[in-house]
Amino acid sequence: MSEGIVVRKCIALEEFQSCVQLQREVWGESDLEVEPVTGFVVAARTGGQVLGAFDGDRLVGYTLALVGFHDRAVYLHSHHTGVHQDYRDRGVGRMLKLFQREEALGREIRSIQWTFDPLELRNAHF
Repeated sequence: MSEGIVVRKCIALEEFQSCVQLQREVWGESDLEVEPVTGFVVAARTGGQVLGAFDGDRLVGYTLALVGFHDRAVYLHSHHTGVHQDYRDRGVGRMLKLFQREEALGREIRSIQWTFDPLELRNAHF
């Protein structure tokens, strides 16, 4: 199913650039709508998450989460999760979300929120 896929934190500029490129492929948005590399860098450096699913050296999925604070509690807002079309329906999105959960719990972050397009119901679960 998702054999050979490894999920880990993205830390290098080249990995953030790969996230931006995959974002463009997944959503086909114009440059004005694309989260820029700097957004990924800021999220990674300020308590958010940039997680990647890799098939060897190839980024095949990612999750971008921003840190938030509400009612005296830190939480994550999962802003994007994207999976390359060739890797969909193979459990990659679920792997990303489970890793996201474990990484957050490891930092004692107990809540992750996200929104989804109700017209894309498959994005409501992994």
